[in-house]
Amino acid sequence: MPSVVLPVRELIRVCREHGVEQVFVDGAHAIGSLHVDVKEIGADFYVSNLYKWFFSPPSVAFLYCKEKSNDVHHPVVSQEYGKGLPVESAWVGMRDYSPQLVVPSILEFVNRFEGGIEGIMKRNHDGVVKMGTMLAESWGTVLGSPPEMCASMIMVGLPSRLCVMSDDDALRLRSYLRVYHEVEVPVYYQALRNGDRDPRDKDGFITGYVRISHQVYNTVDDYERLKTAINQLVEDGKVCSGIPTE
Repeated sequence: MPSVVLPVRELIRVCREHGVEQVFVDGAHAIGSLHVDVKEIGADFYVSNLYKWFFSPPSVAFLYCKEKSNDVHHPVVSQEYGKGLPVESAWVGMRDYSPQLVVPSILEFVNRFEGGIEGIMKRNHDGVVKMGTMLAESWGTVLGSPPEMCASMIMVGLPSRLCVMSDDDALRLRSYLRVYHEVEVPVYYQALRNGDRDPRDKDGFITGYVRISHQVYNTVDDYERLKTAINQLVEDGKVCSGIPTE
């Protein structure tokens, strides 16, 4: 769940140098938040979802594979067996394909925005960095990674006084924010790893992070609500293990 932009092309090059013959990249959040050139990346297989950052309904995704790999075995082939990977994958039983049919309309939609999808990606990146910085400054914490390693999401440290000490604590805080403040945000527990070098605020080590996102419909008020909710918990002396969830 932590969000960072990885140097996939360079990692694949290292894999090749160590004799790895085939590389499969799961770029779930990539399309719509990052520039993706699958041929430049160099993976044998690359998948990404269009419903995360490209405005499509759930289930729309794409699979790229190098031409040399297009005879890969698949678990289900309907009546098109032997006609090649694209055709063999095109129609499987009673699956609902209507979400795929709206992709042309999505392309028209994103092009209404200044700069098209490239403009959207830049504004989302700039917006999430700005809001993440605002939250970190308000809470007295840090960002989970440098801004250049973020796309449309960023990790923001939570105040150590909340005592996020387990995955259960993280889930409890997420539920509390949803139920009591109508804020939906993933909360991540990061166990201490490096002793005194681990991130900290003025009260102790930071072991909890929120992963905030920015899309065209988000406003500053969305992040202000999250900021206020966390600050109120700290002001009231609450810790994650003791907050209500329903």
